[in-house]
Amino acid sequence: MDPSPLRSEEPVWELRVDLGTDPITGKRKQLSRTFHGPARAADQALRDLVDQQAPSRSDGVGATFGQLLDQWLEESERLELSPTTLRTYRAQVEHTIRPALGKVRLNRLTPQNLDALYGAMKEAGKSPKTIRNHHAIISTALHQAVRWGWVRTNVAERAKPPRLSHTRVSVPPLEVVRTVIDAAERRDPRLAPLLMLAALTGMRRGELCALRWSDVDLDSGNVLVARSVVVVPNGLVEKSTKTGRDRSVALDPVGVALLAQHSVRMSQWAREAGAEMAPNAFVFSPFVEATTPFRPDNVTSFFIRVRNEVGASNVRLHDLRHFTATQLIGAGVDVRTVAGRLGHSDPSVTLRVYSHALEARDRAAAAVMGGILDPSARRSIEVAGDRHDAGTPPDDDH
Repeated sequence: MDPSPLRSEEPVWELRVDLGTDPITGKRKQLSRTFHGPARAADQALRDLVDQQAPSRSDGVGATFGQLLDQWLEESERLELSPTTLRTYRAQVEHTIRPALGKVRLNRLTPQNLDALYGAMKEAGKSPKTIRNHHAIISTALHQAVRWGWVRTNVAERAKPPRLSHTRVSVPPLEVVRTVIDAAERRDPRLAPLLMLAALTGMRRGELCALRWSDVDLDSGNVLVARSVVVVPNGLVEKSTKTGRDRSVALDPVGVALLAQHSVRMSQWAREAGAEMAPNAFVFSPFVEATTPFRPDNVTSFFIRVRNEVGASNVRLHDLRHFTATQLIGAGVDVRTVAGRLGHSDPSVTLRVYSHALEARDRAAAAVMGGILDPSARRSIEVAGDRHDAGTPPDDDH
């Protein structure tokens, strides 16, 4: 920043910002502006000018938000995000985010742009959860841009997506779960044990499909949950669990007997077909060799047919997971243990999703404290104690 030799009533400054080397011409690029005012104001004007510019072209100068989204999606794929997650991201980007914001230059993107998008989505009938999912994509992409040095701040942090109202998860009654599993056994004994194991353990659909017999230890009564199966355009792929962590889920005698019987059945089906089960066979497979797992979407389709057959059309396959969690919490199992069985990354997730299941325990806790502190209850206890003392001689040895 150099003072200009021009004379005026106040100092005149030439503000210069180095934009780095142009990757096409190889020449250094600078941006110059003239500023009238005192030195302190000129310093601030220079900082403002720098903030308005992205770094060099090779690091995003002139990039649009759409170009950032392209780079962010490529980076997400490199980081091996779930194919299902990537498909969801791409669909939301292409259907909604890119048409609205794709041509906006990154250094001109404002919180107002984002608020306008969220408002338009709300007017189009999109739910607060859907809008917040789009906001999460935008915010994550902009966070990546900050990490790369393309922009200096994440404007999504100052945007205002709608608040989410907490809704209770749908939990099927015990009788309905039993009825659905019984109907599944009659319809297809290869898939009925999968539904039963889902209700016993709370495992996710993809985790159940990915389960291999090498993950099952019937002697110790444990199942290792280490993978998940997802559907991709070319078929199926195995990936890590949703949290990226393996977990061991204990089985009770019912679960052990279930899988032991299923193993015997699978061996029998293979022998009847003149085949042999693969050494690393899947626990749930449509083929006697069990080299290929059931497709998760086919499992859902099967569940829908069964639940409709028994008149439980409002029950979803994922509700078996909710059933497991609420039954465990209602039985007094601590939330940390429940979170571990479900594969939640943090017990706070379990608390947030299943807070309603804690209400009955909260009422029981209130009754305990009422019994302790209620004066009338104390008096009845004291009277009973006095009567007992009056009829019992003192014990000198006590």
